[in-house]
Amino acid sequence: MSDAISDARAIAAKVDGYVKGCRTGERAHLEAAFHPDARMFGATGDDRYDLPVFGGLDDVVSAQPAPDLDAEILSIDVEGDAASVKVAESQFWGQDFIDFFLLSRIDGEWQIVAKSYAHTGPST
Repeated sequence: MSDAISDARAIAAKVDGYVKGCRTGERAHLEAAFHPDARMFGATGDDRYDLPVFGGLDDVVSAQPAPDLDAEILSIDVEGDAASVKVAESQFWGQDFIDFFLLSRIDGEWQIVAKSYAHTGPST
């Protein structure tokens, strides 16, 4: 298997772990996907969210999982040990988002180091 295919599959698996964690509220999925120091940035309406994934996002999805979440990877770009992934989310707590994930290969393993998102509707 080529390195490009192997990297794309490993990166997609990390994003899938994020999605599983959001659907189920199980922190273990998020821990497997994100670097321990990862952060999330974005806004939903007038509410701005700039917070750590652990001690922030993980607490929110643990308290309120999103079992109806539908997500699709729109693109994966890789250059060396850096990657970006664009994901469309639908029905995340009844809302839609476009997510941008930054990943780094650290000690041979891809990890999500940051998430930024755009709220695309509907508003709650």
